[in-house]
Amino acid sequence: MRKCAVFSVALLAVLSFMLPTQVSAQGAFLGAGVTFPTGDYSDFGDGDGANTGWLTIGGVSFPLSDGPMSIFAEGHFGSNGHEMEGDKTNVYGAMGGLLFDAAEEDEAGFYAFGQAGFLVHDYKSDTFEEGSETGFGFGGGAGYGFPLGSINGWFEGRYMHAMFDDGDTSFFGFMAGISFPLGGGDG
Repeated sequence: MRKCAVFSVALLAVLSFMLPTQVSAQGAFLGAGVTFPTGDYSDFGDGDGANTGWLTIGGVSFPLSDGPMSIFAEGHFGSNGHEMEGDKTNVYGAMGGLLFDAAEEDEAGFYAFGQAGFLVHDYKSDTFEEGSETGFGFGGGAGYGFPLGSINGWFEGRYMHAMFDDGDTSFFGFMAGISFPLGGGDG
């Protein structure tokens, strides 16, 4: 846990130094979608793997220049039920990343991103021993954004993976959401 906290603070410090001295525009985003567990997370080997679940995200982004690159920070919370009734895993955490947006300003287009940070795997059970672990997480994805008046809509596919002492947690997600400008800029 302490290693993840130190890593997260270091990541945020590095990202803050990458920001231009005067950020001319910044944006916020919110989204939700469905997740599909893979690997260890989908099959714990004891007949109690995670099932399809959901994920919500929210965050802020900062352009690195007038170009297509920006950095972002996001928080996420989701949950997956298990094959055993009464068992579920909540996953939550925070990540920072780099986004490349291929679309021209105020036009529809594709984007791609990579991210790193921490993820918490919080297991709840009526049958087995409960537990919570925090681990280093990373992920990436691609999506399509489009204007909706003064805000933007988007949909994306993403992959997230975290490493723990007792195994890994990984899943694919399909999300939809909105992004909007903050501080009078174009987000």
